[in-house]
Amino acid sequence: MGKIVDHGNGSLGVYFRHNTTGMGNVSVSLVPPMKGVEFDLERQSVLNPKDSKTFNCRVDHEKTERNRKVMLCNYDPSKTCAQEQTQSLVTWLCSKPFRVICVYVSFYSTDYRMVQKVCPDYSSQDASVHLPRG
Repeated sequence: MGKIVDHGNGSLGVYFRHNTTGMGNVSVSLVPPMKGVEFDLERQSVLNPKDSKTFNCRVDHEKTERNRKVMLCNYDPSKTCAQEQTQSLVTWLCSKPFRVICVYVSFYSTDYRMVQKVCPDYSSQDASVHLPRG
């Protein structure tokens, strides 16, 4: 879940929240829309993560919460398994000129690996969010 907010003072906020299941490492970064989704299985890390400074942005707030609960196991419903859920919240503060950006998320654990690129749908947002004011 994410949104871009124009604060009206020459700065924009980019807010992103991500949920994962299982114990692992999560990485959230800003990338250009043309960045391909890749994963290096040997190093278990994202290839060429982009620095948010490219977009005149800086991390304003980061928070990661982990919850552990016991559930029925997927592989054997007669048994119970501990499951960890991770929720990451990242807020960037960006100054104009503002370029179109996407949020790049990678998660890897012993159970699974996930890489996802999320780009805002500008057609459903107010034009003031991404167009310069004159």
